[in-house]
Amino acid sequence: MLGAIIGDVAGSYYEVLEIRNRNRGFNERVKILDKNTPLFTENSTYTDDSTLTCAIYDAIVNGNKNYEKYLRSYGLKELSLGGDKFGRNRFGSGFVDWLLGNGRCDSYGNGCAMRVSPVGYLFDTLEDVKRESKNATIPSHNHKDSIKASEAVAVAIFKLRNGENKEDVIEYIKNNYYDLDYDLEDLQRNNKFSSKASITVPQAFYIFSIANGFEDTIRKAISIGGDTDTIAAIAGSIAESFYGIPDNIKEEVKEYLTKEQIDLIYNYKRYGGKECKKLLKD
Repeated sequence: MLGAIIGDVAGSYYEVLEIRNRNRGFNERVKILDKNTPLFTENSTYTDDSTLTCAIYDAIVNGNKNYEKYLRSYGLKELSLGGDKFGRNRFGSGFVDWLLGNGRCDSYGNGCAMRVSPVGYLFDTLEDVKRESKNATIPSHNHKDSIKASEAVAVAIFKLRNGENKEDVIEYIKNNYYDLDYDLEDLQRNNKFSSKASITVPQAFYIFSIANGFEDTIRKAISIGGDTDTIAAIAGSIAESFYGIPDNIKEEVKEYLTKEQIDLIYNYKRYGGKECKKLLKD
C-alpha cells in the first residue's frame, strides 16, 4: 500500500496547481517528467487517499475486516483537523455527508480504488481478493462503477505480486475491465479533472502499462493532470506490486506522514509479513 501513499503525496501539490492555474496546466504537468524535478516538495502533503488506504489496511490486520467502522473512524478523526495545508476540505462533499450520516453510499467516485490496494496485497486467492475488494468498497461507494474499479485494481495487484507478467495482466484488465486506448501526450494536453472511477482508474492502468519503473509510473501519472494525487495513488499501488519501491523514495516520503501512519505502514513484520498472514488465517 505504500505505493498508493507515495503517489498521493507526490501528486498532491500538482492537483492544487491544476485548480489554481488550469490554463497553464500542461507546462506544470510535464515538469515532473524531468528527473531533476523533486518528486516531493515543501508543498507536498498526504491527503484522504493515504488516510483511507491506512483505514482499509488497519481494518484487515486489526479490525476483523470491519471496513465501515475503520473508514468512519479514520475519516472522522481526519475531518476534525479542519482544512488541509492548502485550506481545502480533506474529503469530497459526498464522502463527508456519508461520514456524518447525511448521505447515501452509492458514490461512483474513485475514492474506492485509491484505498483498496491493501486488499490486493493481503489476501491469497483471487476469489478472496474480489470478495474483499467489494466489501471494502460498498460502505461508501456502492455503485457498479466503483465496485468494478476497486476489483480491477485489487486483482491486478494480486496477480502482479504473485509473479504474473505485466503484459499479461494488462491484457487481462483490457479483456475484463477497461479499454486502455489512450495517448500520453494527448492526456498531458487535454485531460480534465474528474473524480469518476470509470474515467480515472483506466487512466491509471494505462500509465502503469507504458511506464518503465515505479518512479516513472508516478511521474507519468502526475504529468497527465486531472485528479493527480488519486491517479498517482492508484497507479503507484499497482506499480509497487510489480516493480517494488526504491529505498530512497520509501525514506523520503516519511517526512510528509504522521507518526501513526509511519508506525502502521513501516512496521512490516507486524503488518506486512508472516505475522500478518498468520493473523489473517487465525
